[in-house]
Amino acid sequence: MKSKNHVRSALAAAILLAIGNVHAATDNLPRVAPEAVTPDQLTDARAGDSHLLLLRSGLIDPTSERIDFSATGAAADVQSGRYAIVQFNDDPAKARARLEQRGVRFLGYVPNNAYQVRLEGNALRELHADADVRWVGVYQPGQKLDPALWISVRADLILAPQGGLEIDVFGFAGESASQIGAALSKVPGTTIVSVAESDSVPFTRVHVGEQGLDALVRAATAEDSVAWVAPHLQEYVNNSGGISAIQGDSPTASTPGSGAVEAGRQPLWDHGLFGTGQIISISDSGLDANEAWFTTLNKGAGDHIEITTADTPVPPALGVAHADNKVYAYWVQPGATAYDNTTTCPGGNPTGFHGTHTSGTIAGDAGGAVGATTYTASTPTSSGHELADGMAPNAQLLFQDIGNDTTGCLSITNLGGTIRQAHSAGARIHSASWGSASAGAYSGSDRIVDNTLSLIEDMIFVVSAGNNGSGPTTTGSPGNAKNAITVGALGHSGSKVVASFSSRGPTVDGRLKPDIMAPGSSTVSASGDASTTGTIEAAVSKGLSGTSMSAPTIAGNAGLVRQFFTDGFYPRGTKTIADSYNPSGMALKAVLLNGTNPILNSNTAPTDQFFNGNYGWGRGWTDSNLWFTTTPSAFGNDNRRLRIFERTNVAGVQTGDTQEYTIANVAAGQELRATLTWYDPEATSGAALSLVNNLDLEVVGPGATLYRGNVFTAGVSTTGGSADIRNTVEQVRLTAPTAGSYTFRVKGTAVPGGSRPNTNRQGYALAVSGAFGLPNTPAFAAPTGLSVAPVAGGTQVAFSAAGGAQGFQLYRAAGTCAAAAAGDFRLVGSSASSPVVDSTSQGGYPYAYKVRGVSNDIEGDASACIDTTSSGACNLQPSFDGTSVVGGASLNATCKVPLNWAAATSNCPLSPSVSYSVQRSSDPYFTSPATIATNVASTSYEDFAVLPAAPYYYKVLATDSQGNSAPISQTVGGTAIGPSGVDGNTYLDDGDTHVYSNLAAPWQVTNTAATSGTLSYHSGADGANYPASSCGAMTTPPIVVQPSATLDFKMKYNIETGWDVLILEVSTNGGASWADLPPNGGYPASGTVTNAGNACGYPVGKTGFAGSTSATPTNDAAVASFQNFSASLAAYSGQTIQLRWRFSSDGGYEVGGAFIDEISLSSADRIFVDGFDPANSAYVCTPL
Repeated sequence: MKSKNHVRSALAAAILLAIGNVHAATDNLPRVAPEAVTPDQLTDARAGDSHLLLLRSGLIDPTSERIDFSATGAAADVQSGRYAIVQFNDDPAKARARLEQRGVRFLGYVPNNAYQVRLEGNALRELHADADVRWVGVYQPGQKLDPALWISVRADLILAPQGGLEIDVFGFAGESASQIGAALSKVPGTTIVSVAESDSVPFTRVHVGEQGLDALVRAATAEDSVAWVAPHLQEYVNNSGGISAIQGDSPTASTPGSGAVEAGRQPLWDHGLFGTGQIISISDSGLDANEAWFTTLNKGAGDHIEITTADTPVPPALGVAHADNKVYAYWVQPGATAYDNTTTCPGGNPTGFHGTHTSGTIAGDAGGAVGATTYTASTPTSSGHELADGMAPNAQLLFQDIGNDTTGCLSITNLGGTIRQAHSAGARIHSASWGSASAGAYSGSDRIVDNTLSLIEDMIFVVSAGNNGSGPTTTGSPGNAKNAITVGALGHSGSKVVASFSSRGPTVDGRLKPDIMAPGSSTVSASGDASTTGTIEAAVSKGLSGTSMSAPTIAGNAGLVRQFFTDGFYPRGTKTIADSYNPSGMALKAVLLNGTNPILNSNTAPTDQFFNGNYGWGRGWTDSNLWFTTTPSAFGNDNRRLRIFERTNVAGVQTGDTQEYTIANVAAGQELRATLTWYDPEATSGAALSLVNNLDLEVVGPGATLYRGNVFTAGVSTTGGSADIRNTVEQVRLTAPTAGSYTFRVKGTAVPGGSRPNTNRQGYALAVSGAFGLPNTPAFAAPTGLSVAPVAGGTQVAFSAAGGAQGFQLYRAAGTCAAAAAGDFRLVGSSASSPVVDSTSQGGYPYAYKVRGVSNDIEGDASACIDTTSSGACNLQPSFDGTSVVGGASLNATCKVPLNWAAATSNCPLSPSVSYSVQRSSDPYFTSPATIATNVASTSYEDFAVLPAAPYYYKVLATDSQGNSAPISQTVGGTAIGPSGVDGNTYLDDGDTHVYSNLAAPWQVTNTAATSGTLSYHSGADGANYPASSCGAMTTPPIVVQPSATLDFKMKYNIETGWDVLILEVSTNGGASWADLPPNGGYPASGTVTNAGNACGYPVGKTGFAGSTSATPTNDAAVASFQNFSASLAAYSGQTIQLRWRFSSDGGYEVGGAFIDEISLSSADRIFVDGFDPANSAYVCTPL
């Protein structure tokens, strides 16, 4: 029997009681059946109830009820784990920051007022006791399961084209997709289809036979690192008339699909906007790259004719690019084959050279000579339109082939990587005419699109809505992504009738989809063939129908709109290089949706309608709010001008912020419309409401009349109503505005942010068009004499300006004036006069600034640029690897515990130095920590205020000189011992009275199992299985072995049989080499490694501990109990040795791991040692 500290024992007992109370309180709650949430259930009242958790499996108040997942097929509920949901009483922002300093990792927002968290060693009881926490609960296996996989509806699952089922398994942020895949591959009948690593959205796609689905679902939901398990739905593929309809609002539904464009209905072309300078990427079935549609490009110096050949870079890496080719690059994605095909994917239709057709719609441009036929290619000053040339004939295409010519199926294994690949190559518009029939549900591909676009804000993703109409809630994925612009189909050319096949909204969580409509019936475009050679072929066309045709129509027109900005037509209406502007994807989306027209409600009720789940914001009309100083055609629309107010995430709003913009002189007689868009962080898997950061648009008109975004009657904004709590697009539309001044407010109603830093500040774009700034007046003169100075809360820019300005706007670019292009400047502040303050600058970073005055409600000329390095405050956290802290036993005559860690790096240039504070506690759970050192400049610290052989626990906090702190480190233990190590006669290591062993991850001290007292050692986190692909040891300090000594310890374990192993080893040379030390009687028969791949590299045939300490030792999942183990040390008598328990796991399937307690050495001369007997001074340090 060993001596125990009664205070510590009492404290541990209280802790265990508290844990029990948390679990008991949850277990005793009434259980409710899971229910897949529908749009009708997710009412505004429920969606706005701060007490509810809005989950895909039910809308519940977690303090009064819990969901019973027992009939869903998920793994059974668990009592502990590394992941949890924590719900706060009120705004969680301050509580989040405080809990992060305690080591809680926030992974994603869960509506309402809750987050998905990783505990990082923090127990539920700590969160439960926090005054700001309303409720906290372990992330249950059932919460990870898509309702489409519940047992009750599995008969409705759609088989994969090759038979069986494909399942998408998403990991929590920070987990390894490959390790998850390795774990699932052990489920019988399961194979890995693809793996996509990602910091935020790691996922693995697996294939399983129908008979193996039950086992796979149980295994996947039981896996601690898994966040979401859902069926993979196979993706399937989904100009003359389109040109006139979208540019010029043609009402003619009978315009031929090939040949001349309807006279006067090409106003953007009239102003020289043909897509010049734009690279538009497209992912599709393939491209017949040797057709004359795709072989000629004229940038103004004559025709360049060349066939682009395929390359196979793995995204997001780049392949070979061809700067002067019509097809800028042709990159085959993993799982696809080069060029186009017409193979049929099982369950779909013949591909029909789909990618060739959609590419032609975007930017097809017949050029060059083929046989006796000579085509006229476009130039930067001429459309060269003939046949069925595309929307943006002078743009370049970056083709990303996702089609497999053998199967006819699409292969999108890393959508985020595909988008990032295109962006890195210079594309800012991506077109995707494909999707899966997810019936309006927010799926994995939607989440990936949202994640990717929130990171690369200057990209727009145009996607088809799907061809599963005409019922509601039929939009496909990734068309259900919040940040995508989703396109539905109308009839031919100028038709305003929704095509019967076009998928409708709303989404399952009640959001408006599709966003916009375009012609999609009998669209004539390029027609491919199965032969792609080095010979250019004639430009042949054909007609196809589908939302696949409408999406590239919008994508091509988006290229024209983007050129409007990059060529500097905004805001003056004439091409001005100094006004060049590179719009964000948010801004481009806002402008497109701000320029739509109502469409017919139906064939039987031909009334113009607007803001409806059948057709979103209406049919695209690019000219309606792109203002030009001249109007060459009677069909041009220059009666309204456009203002853009765009702030990227670094200058966006936080919770409680309001940013206002005023247009003082709006005339009556023309529509006034304002559209707000933002790129929201990806929703947390399993959340019933996908909105994370909730912004609101308000417009205040004459007489203080207030209009809220998305409050309409018959498509026109009305007063009253309530703020939208679902959509990332909000609009106010006044068809007959009262003349006067209007104020446009963007409110940060709730901006909780997601898993990544700084997502609690949300950027946005606001587009406003109306009868203002007319008649046109000369631009307000550029301000002069700029000067920059730091002020409290940011950087101010002062200037001189002529009188008469309505106000001034401040624009910023990162870096210096010399490095910044004209189009890089973004709005960061406004004021009525000099100076203007940038409240979002970060001290130490270089910025370039320009100022524009506003007059006649239009921005004036930009000032000269001035740059500075901000000397203000910086609030960026340092970068610190909290897992690098090392403690352990210290051999020294004077008692001390040394700590070492890797250096942190400041992210604030003016505060390059980082100091550290050290916290200490007498228990590993830091129940009553004390700060024992502050302002430590080095990456080490020695704690001399310690007693010999007593256990201590430490955490390290890194802080820069401005007070910004990184999340606190992991907990490490340490013990002070004498200069000669530990006397083998008195050696006792039990976690309670002594902590001698040096612990390398995944080992830690735990209170979840013990043979005596409350603490032991565990090869994993509390309440969790051991981690995959882990190689780590628990190592003793030097021990002097007495004659005939025996090592004794108590251990229980669950270790995967055949794959993972625990080896006991001994070293006589200070750890330079190690030898096996099997226990007396040898290792168990279940301990042989039979499969390669464990992290420490133990070979097949190596024996150790594996299986379980149970009645069925080969069953690694059996309930284990502590057993006694011993090993003779007689061969080491008189020597100084070290021992280690080295644990090694492979890439998947983890169980409980090993718990070790009461490690001691005994010998024939030793009768009784209780841990407090007099000891040799060589083994005992002297306290200061």
